[in-house]
Amino acid sequence: MDTRSGLLLASGSVAAGVHAGLAPEHLHEWAPLGASFVAAAVVAGGLATAVAVGPDRPWPAPTLVLVLTGLVGAYVLTRIMALPPLDPDRESLDTIGLVTVAAEFAGVAAGLRLVLSQGGTR
Repeated sequence: MDTRSGLLLASGSVAAGVHAGLAPEHLHEWAPLGASFVAAAVVAGGLATAVAVGPDRPWPAPTLVLVLTGLVGAYVLTRIMALPPLDPDRESLDTIGLVTVAAEFAGVAAGLRLVLSQGGTR
C-alpha cells in the first residue's frame, strides 16, 4: 500500500470513528441527524475496509473520495445554514468537526492523486 492509499484509508477510518462516536449524542438531539451520523460511520468504515483489503480494486478508492467529499461539504453547509429535516438548526464551528474535516480533506486530496495516477491502469 502506498502513502496515498494509506492516507485515504486513515482518513476514512477517522471519519468512521468520529461519526460513530458522535452518533449517540446526535441521535438524542435530533433523530435524523443522528441517523446520518450512523450512516456516515457505516459507509466510511465499509469503504475504508474495502480500500484496505482490495487496494487494487477499481471502485473503493474513488467511492471513498466521493463520500469524504460529501462529508466535508455537509459539514460546511451545516455551518452556513440549517438543513431541515436533516438538521433543523445551523451549527457552530467546533474543534472536533474542524479536525475531522481537515483529516477528511487530506484523504480527498490523497485519494484524488491516487485515482488520477492510476487512471487507465485499473
